[in-house]
Amino acid sequence: MSTCLDALRSYFDIRARAWLHTSMDGMARTGGRMGLERLVRLTKQKKLLYEKLGKRLARVHTQVRIEKLEESPDGSTVDIWATERMCFTYYEGGTPCVECCQIRHQMRWVRADDGWEMVHGRESGMGHELPAARAETSEPVLPRFPRDPDWRSGLYDRIRAVRYADAWWDGTHPRYPRFSDDCTNFVSQCLFAGGLPMWGEPDRTAGWWFQFGSKPVWSYSWSTAHALYLVLTDGFGARVVSDPAELRIGDVIFYDWNGEGTYHHSAIVTDFDAMGEPLVNAHTIDSYHRPWLYTDSPAWTPRTRYAWVHLPDRVELSRK
Repeated sequence: MSTCLDALRSYFDIRARAWLHTSMDGMARTGGRMGLERLVRLTKQKKLLYEKLGKRLARVHTQVRIEKLEESPDGSTVDIWATERMCFTYYEGGTPCVECCQIRHQMRWVRADDGWEMVHGRESGMGHELPAARAETSEPVLPRFPRDPDWRSGLYDRIRAVRYADAWWDGTHPRYPRFSDDCTNFVSQCLFAGGLPMWGEPDRTAGWWFQFGSKPVWSYSWSTAHALYLVLTDGFGARVVSDPAELRIGDVIFYDWNGEGTYHHSAIVTDFDAMGEPLVNAHTIDSYHRPWLYTDSPAWTPRTRYAWVHLPDRVELSRK
């Protein structure tokens, strides 16, 4: 078993070096080339994004947690579920900053003549969600999000929305399900934490709502990016601005990967870099303070279009 774990450790070490050096050096020794060509493409895209934004990538720190491990009776096959957290340290005008993301892996390794070889691998963010295999505690200790002392009913509490986004960017709140494309479900939770009121229940095609319980139900706009875009702009009085510099924390960015007029992804603005460019938190590929452009995403294409949506400080439902 230790031999397989050694191969697994080498595989993730080389993944970490690939992020920094954009190469696959050492993969022939680990038998883990599967998916690395794609990873190298993404690392090159991330470096280009950082250069475009005036950032210098200095260090990549990777932490891997094995959630579950199953060995076949004869010891020739090992199935592994693991969570990989990557933190990118970059410099911006001499100031160190950090961006993080989290990827869940499901892998099968088999014993080969000269070691171990990965014959099957899936990652979250590649068209499917892989929930963590570790069982949740029966009574999880949840973070608290006290309201701003100046908050009044009807106001959108941006700080509270961002606190929620920073607390749950790499996990799933136990009161909510986790979807295969979890981005908009996550953004909706942040907006609700910030005080946006639910309405339209029980019509799933109307309003924006989530019904808690043992069998939860929700509106399409709660979990679908384009539907949330429509309900924010038509129902909550949000407006699309012409420049991302006009956004504030707690605002939402929508992504149309194909440029065909339908939004497929959403993220919440949680901070700004030294140049005033928004940084976002998101799910599916769990992301913390990620540059908003997303050109390092496997879904991004040159046809990608964005909608920068600014929410009003005072929420007045129009319910169109």
